[in-house]
Amino acid sequence: MTIELGNTPVTLLAEHAVFLEKSAVLVLSDLHLGKSATFREKGIPVPEGDTRHDLDRVTALVEKHHAACLVVAGDLFHAKGGMSEHVLGLFREWAAGIVVPIILTEGNHDRMARLSRYELPIEVVPFSEIDGLHITHDPDEIPDGMVGIAGHLHPGIRLPESPRRSIRLPFFYLRNGRELVLPAFSRFTGLNIAKPKRGDRVFVPSREDVLEVPM
Repeated sequence: MTIELGNTPVTLLAEHAVFLEKSAVLVLSDLHLGKSATFREKGIPVPEGDTRHDLDRVTALVEKHHAACLVVAGDLFHAKGGMSEHVLGLFREWAAGIVVPIILTEGNHDRMARLSRYELPIEVVPFSEIDGLHITHDPDEIPDGMVGIAGHLHPGIRLPESPRRSIRLPFFYLRNGRELVLPAFSRFTGLNIAKPKRGDRVFVPSREDVLEVPM
């Protein structure tokens, strides 16, 4: 599904990312790499595998859409405790093979992980402006009067499944007609149930497409 964000067409992808056709830029947010390693460091027996799986998913999207650049809108890594040699090695190997530039608009978890201490083959910036869009981690940091893309919120919505049951789903959240909040890319994250206001738009990823849900 493609929507207009300001004057820019933005394609919403079922894989929890967006593609900017004008510049061939793939944008996603909240990978939280190393989250399982963080849990294990604290003695919680969580199996490994999410980091490689999520990186493989990113590679598949870059190749599918012939992206010229990848922008991660914050929280590439989860925590300092999860930045083990194994996780960092996986990331460096992956980044060396993906062949497109990687830009990270640093998120709160990246700062807590002290990402700047590690020599990673990525460009780290507070925000990026592409195709007239302000891309950053926290949607509250999109300047007034500008349109942009962000992450951070892990937006989720509760939809009725039956009179007595409901399901919780991640969604693309277009707030105020100018702030597009991405769902978390990693499946190993929680959802924060949002309450869209009048005029906001909700787009729920399905298996192969993205569907708008009337509010």
